[in-house]
Amino acid sequence: MSEIKPDINLIQKKLLEVKHPELKKDIVSLGMISHLQPTSEGIDLNIKTPNADRRMQIGLEAQIRQVLSKMDGIGKIKIKFEVDQNFKLEDGNRIPGVKKVIAVGSGKGGVGKSTVTANLAAAAVNAGLKVGIMDADIYGPSIGKMFGINGRVPLKVEDDRIFPIDKGGIKIISFSFLINDDQPVVWRGPMLGKAVEQFLYDVVWGELDFLFIDLPPGTGDVQLSLAQLIDLDGAVLVTTPQDIALLDASRAAAMLAQVKVPVMGIVENMSEFICPNCGHSSAIFSQGGGKKLADSLKVNVLGSVPITLEIMKSGESGLPVTLQEKEGKVAASYAGILKNLQTSIAEWD
Repeated sequence: MSEIKPDINLIQKKLLEVKHPELKKDIVSLGMISHLQPTSEGIDLNIKTPNADRRMQIGLEAQIRQVLSKMDGIGKIKIKFEVDQNFKLEDGNRIPGVKKVIAVGSGKGGVGKSTVTANLAAAAVNAGLKVGIMDADIYGPSIGKMFGINGRVPLKVEDDRIFPIDKGGIKIISFSFLINDDQPVVWRGPMLGKAVEQFLYDVVWGELDFLFIDLPPGTGDVQLSLAQLIDLDGAVLVTTPQDIALLDASRAAAMLAQVKVPVMGIVENMSEFICPNCGHSSAIFSQGGGKKLADSLKVNVLGSVPITLEIMKSGESGLPVTLQEKEGKVAASYAGILKNLQTSIAEWD
């Protein structure tokens, strides 16, 4: 009678609990498992490391044996360490497979930050890039509605990993997917931080060129949690031309500076109103505010976006205007913003 071999999927799931002592990330995400083979006696496990740090190896081995010994029928655990000097561990809080993580903030509500996030992601898709959006506005999530997803939706979950919803080629996760439309969220800081951590690391993002994070207004717990949990490659600040919007955006910039997140540039939203009948443009919210803010922060204006009837309609229809009218004026504005963002990122790298 043959022995039943341990389930390799269950073993990998348990190994997610084993954290590198310095990087604080699991050995599965770090790519340290080079060989995992169930046998009739138990399992053979090879761990790849960039150096022969024996103290680190002993610590990892102790963790591995502790978590796997809790499994029924695991049998003998054989662990071998392979030293490969060419093996590079992630040196920070990164999401495996995600190249750039960019936060989109504003400092205040009502400036169209979520609209900018959705259309900037759409511009990236139009450019042939792989893109995701994480809606970090726990109290007032709106990204779902931007893509026609209203209220609670069933999400695919496997091995405690959440699969985002794909809309127009954009992978999206939002707290709005987990609650009803009229359900309030009454959470304190630690719970917000845990939710943000799960959205970052428990979601199956796959390979992405950009993950855009739609920040909540203000300078509160979510922004601080993000800065602690992940290495943000930069932030985009959204403002409108009025002085009051500039003041709040300046506060957001000061908060980002404190947590060492570079501002890649300014997007001036609602820069002008374009009449749908005659095409005449009017600066209904003043002029030049985006440049004034950019000059004060010593960063670039990434671009400006007008108010159009198409933008207003797209907010209700559930598909960003940049995906609907890829050759239109608004899409051209966002294409320029994306190009300037990429230039700013290259200058910082």
